[in-house]
Amino acid sequence: MDSLLKSIIEVVTRAEHRLSVISCPDGFLQREDTIRAFADQAGITVLHYSQLELRVWYETEFLDSGNKRFIIILDSTQSLLADIRNNAFVTEFKTRDLLLTYNQQAIDLGKMNYQMMAHLFENKSVAAIMDRTATSAAVDQAETKFGQDGDDVSVVKHLLMDIVTDWQHPLSTIEQLSQQVVKVARQDKVAEIENELAFINQSFQQYLDTTYAQLVSASSPKVVHKILPYISRTYGIGQKVALVVADGLSYWQYIVLRQKLNEVGITTEDNVCYAWIPSVTMLSRQAIFKGDRPDMGYHQNPTNEEKLWRNYWYGKNFKEWHVMYAHEELPPIDDAVERLAYVTMVMDDDMHSAHSMKQLYSSTVVWADKFTPIIQQILKAGFDIILTADHGGVPSHGWGNLTQHEKVALYETGSRGQRHLIFSSQSAQQHFLDSHPDTVPQWRILGNSVVWRDNKCFGTNDCISHGGSHVLEMLVPLITIKCKQ
Repeated sequence: MDSLLKSIIEVVTRAEHRLSVISCPDGFLQREDTIRAFADQAGITVLHYSQLELRVWYETEFLDSGNKRFIIILDSTQSLLADIRNNAFVTEFKTRDLLLTYNQQAIDLGKMNYQMMAHLFENKSVAAIMDRTATSAAVDQAETKFGQDGDDVSVVKHLLMDIVTDWQHPLSTIEQLSQQVVKVARQDKVAEIENELAFINQSFQQYLDTTYAQLVSASSPKVVHKILPYISRTYGIGQKVALVVADGLSYWQYIVLRQKLNEVGITTEDNVCYAWIPSVTMLSRQAIFKGDRPDMGYHQNPTNEEKLWRNYWYGKNFKEWHVMYAHEELPPIDDAVERLAYVTMVMDDDMHSAHSMKQLYSSTVVWADKFTPIIQQILKAGFDIILTADHGGVPSHGWGNLTQHEKVALYETGSRGQRHLIFSSQSAQQHFLDSHPDTVPQWRILGNSVVWRDNKCFGTNDCISHGGSHVLEMLVPLITIKCKQ
């Protein structure tokens, strides 16, 4: 337990009480990262309630919660009811009391995240009060090291290397990895963790080498083409389910969306599945809506996608009025609809237009705010939701342009992207490989395809793109959101 949290706990808890009810006017204890520190380091749950919410929670959950410890934050403890007051430690917490040897005018608590506060606390003067200049310098140092919105990159590096990769059960691994990607993306420091990402991705590529064929053949939704069969097995006629596909949504971006969903009271059941290789919309999203292996001759557009969706469910004895497809705009949903598909391209468009991961992070935050009401609309119409994506995205470095001869050797439709190539024949593919022997180890060869395993892209410019088999583009969210009726 770090020294900051230990000192806070000494102020706001007592050993004889497993419940503390406190006020914290400056808001520091209500911060998400502070709440996470309490949970991770001390096993204490922190909740921010109104008086009424506290009353309900106390009677319905706290009394049956065993030995669990809680801190409840109220705007004011003045009108606390007697039975709760008698069974809780009640106090007020002022964050500035921990920083009394700093010049108070130089500290803006509104800009302090937990890591910055911990750094200042651990480095405070114990003998004399620091003047404003020295305090400002200390605050600047804390901000430089830890950023306004996340851990210091050195901390992220250690956390990444501490991940125990388990690709047979990939949810925990991609969750931990994505949590760290969110931190560095919003600080615009993804480039600083490239070595750690490469190490994790190399482990993932080794797993794919031996396992991808079995994943494709599995009956459970290990790969995106088995999502529709899974829905068909899980939901019968008369039950409502919506397939929501956010094109290009990486798992780290889903974490941003999940936070917004949680803020409005929507809980999720999280899982992951694998994109199709090459991880491009024409193949991977086709595989989702076909419920089977994709065809190379398919032309990707909303009309053809709706045909795939309808044909699948018509083949399962659903009538025309039971099936609905919507692309970007979600119209009113008829009561007769039992199988709804909704597709949005916003995240894919934002990915391809982003000049940095920080820009993509900011775009994701904006999108999550606008997308959450759509999820609410679908839930309100009585549907369970299966949320997924056809691929994620990878920040990639330019490798070089193809020659005109190499371009001619490619398959016609959707054959060339920033991270994948599909050749018209295996002989043409082999000629390409023979021309670049030093680069072959960086490519995955699958059928007539050549895709990047690592963070490279075809062309001379860096980009954020997809089409390869990197862990960030391959492991996509497969999320269940239950309708509460």
